Amino acid sequence: MLLRAIVVLLVILNFGVAVWWAVRGEPGDAAALVDTGPSTLRLVGEPAADGVDGPASVALDSIEPDATAASAGTAEDMAVDTALRAADPAQCVALGPFADAPTRDAALAQLSPVAVTVAARDVGETPRGWRVWMAPLQDRAAADAMVARLLAAGFNDYYVIADGAEANGIALGRFGSEPAANARAQALGEAGFDADAAPLGSTLTRHWIDATLAEGDTGDALRARVGAARVETRDCNAQQVAG
Repeated sequence: MLLRAIVVLLVILNFGVAVWWAVRGEPGDAAALVDTGPSTLRLVGEPAADGVDGPASVALDSIEPDATAASAGTAEDMAVDTALRAADPAQCVALGPFADAPTRDAALAQLSPVAVTVAARDVGETPRGWRVWMAPLQDRAAADAMVARLLAAGFNDYYVIADGAEANGIALGRFGSEPAANARAQALGEAGFDADAAPLGSTLTRHWIDATLAEGDTGDALRARVGAARVETRDCNAQQVAG
């Protein structure tokens, strides 16, 4: 019995040794189980801690090309943005008013070679209103006779001008718009009366030049160049629409 127990024990020991050799792995595998600490980032050529290059160390040269490209792209974008911000927007001015159209046109010819764009613009003053009237007659008696005819034709809105350059003329109404005045004058004409519609107040037309300044030029320089009465800043967008 003792011999049988010894044999069984030896068999068990041999089996255990065989199992251990089978599962123990290749030499050096145990090193992979050792905690080497947190990964570190080091510069190219910089020795690792304790003079040992561990597998967790990462050289910056592995990411340097991408970082350089990103930096270059950012610098280029900043340069473009700075250039756009530094560029001066177009500046537009109005020069005038000139005494008449020929004077304005002569100034326009002088500015064409130096300004980016130039354009003529005429501005008529809006009258205060419109009137219908008949030109002065020979004397007051003739004016009174005309009034009698007007009344007989049904036109009772009148006034005989007593003095001044229009003495013995007949005013036949004031109107707020040109169409209304023209309609009144037309009705009088159809009844056989020679009446005219005319604006009240000044109807002077003022002549201007709109110009877009060239780089480095100023509105005052252009004004002095052509002898304009004054220079005014003008909206370039409005100038383009008008052109």
